[in-house]
Amino acid sequence: MNFVTLYFSLFFLVVLTVFSFCPRSIKVQSFLLLCFNLFFYACAGIQFLPLLFFVAFLNYVSAKLTNGHPPKKHTTRRTIIHFIVALQILLLGFYKYYEFFILNTEALLSQMGLQVSLIGFLPSVDILLPVGLSFYIFQGLSYSIDRYRDISLKPRSYLEVLTFISFFPTVLAGPIMRSNQFFGQFIEEALPQDKEFKVQEKKWINQDIAEGFTYILSGLFKKVVLASYLSEHIVRDVFQNPDFYSSETVLIASYAYAMQIFCDFSGYSDLAIGIGRLMGFKIPINFNAPYLATSLQDFWHRWHISLSTWLRDYLYISLGGNRKGNKYLNLFITMTLGGLWHGAHLRFLIWGMAHGLGLIINHAWQKICPLSPKKEKKEYPLVLTRIYSFFAWFITFHCITILWLFFRADTTEKALEMLQRISLFTTEGDGYSYLVLIAIFTTMIIQIVGKHCFQGFSYVLEKAWLPLKILIIALCSAIILKMGPDGVLPFIYFQF
Repeated sequence: MNFVTLYFSLFFLVVLTVFSFCPRSIKVQSFLLLCFNLFFYACAGIQFLPLLFFVAFLNYVSAKLTNGHPPKKHTTRRTIIHFIVALQILLLGFYKYYEFFILNTEALLSQMGLQVSLIGFLPSVDILLPVGLSFYIFQGLSYSIDRYRDISLKPRSYLEVLTFISFFPTVLAGPIMRSNQFFGQFIEEALPQDKEFKVQEKKWINQDIAEGFTYILSGLFKKVVLASYLSEHIVRDVFQNPDFYSSETVLIASYAYAMQIFCDFSGYSDLAIGIGRLMGFKIPINFNAPYLATSLQDFWHRWHISLSTWLRDYLYISLGGNRKGNKYLNLFITMTLGGLWHGAHLRFLIWGMAHGLGLIINHAWQKICPLSPKKEKKEYPLVLTRIYSFFAWFITFHCITILWLFFRADTTEKALEMLQRISLFTTEGDGYSYLVLIAIFTTMIIQIVGKHCFQGFSYVLEKAWLPLKILIIALCSAIILKMGPDGVLPFIYFQF
């Protein structure tokens, strides 16, 4: 169920109405939230509900068993958590790499002289790929691993775990929540198990309402207006047939896709955060002006924050982090696996490996560059530091933009073809509308002043008289929907 549809608007209106009038009981609200979560996911893919139940069961059992064994039995606990994690990774690998294995099996049989079409009688990848699988498996794993690492954290009931991983604002494409972020908003997570938990009732607060609607309007503008326009008017056509366009147009299309994926994914995250805020849940921020980053390391502190921190906490640290082994190798492995998480294609592998290599260079550079923030603070002329910051931003932004070509192109060959087309500096071919430049610059301006605009708009909503508040929200929504196309494409990260 797409957030930008009438059906979801009606569904969410029912959710808010029910939560507004239901008893202020944690048990009642938890049960209702679980029902809404399952209904929402069933609308997205009812055939995948058993898999959702199974993943919740695995993590429920994992926490129960690892928490039930005393720390002295470390080998038993470690065996259990390794088995549960491996099983879920195998599940994820099967569904995400199903098509990859089938096609390579066909190629292998062809080399052996056997012309067999497995796709002809096996289920297609569109039927097999469960919606939101990557995101709710990662949420479930964080729940299990947190309780393995810290046995003071109370294991939850099966229904509580299912409610957590199926939370409908985040189940399809994140942000990836941690269990303490979710359960901590119902009860005090850190209280001893033998004490009565303090209930935190879900109540509407005026600030939450104002910020929630501000997030929703922000997400709608990014997705419906900016991302849709860039996709329709330059990105889709140029990435399909780069030979038809001039070098300048292909270069602008590269910038346009960088802005499109930001507006699309951060727009979805804003909608999820806003929806959660209206329900009384604070979902963590997922983007923080990523294209203002002055290094790849800085970029990954700002882009898809919930995934990058998940990879850091549960993969990079598990590999040894900065303390065990070679930290550069750990970085490279983490980013390579992060690339493969997006899909079993060579282009995703290249994208992940390139980011891993870039982070290695970034860390090495910080040790030798006198202007690096990692070095001891010294007094340098302001002009020098600003020049350094500008060139650091310029290089970082263009490295990220170039790598997005491999992320977006249908094949690796198509991405290389676009790079070649840009390098030819030819003026032959079709051009582009100058409105595309306005959309690109608008996206950059949003990252520069967006935080201040957000605070100002939410403050006005918070202080406004209720009828005026409703009028402002309705008017802004109507303008945004009028500026957008008739039909809005699915969010990019739904495919991952």
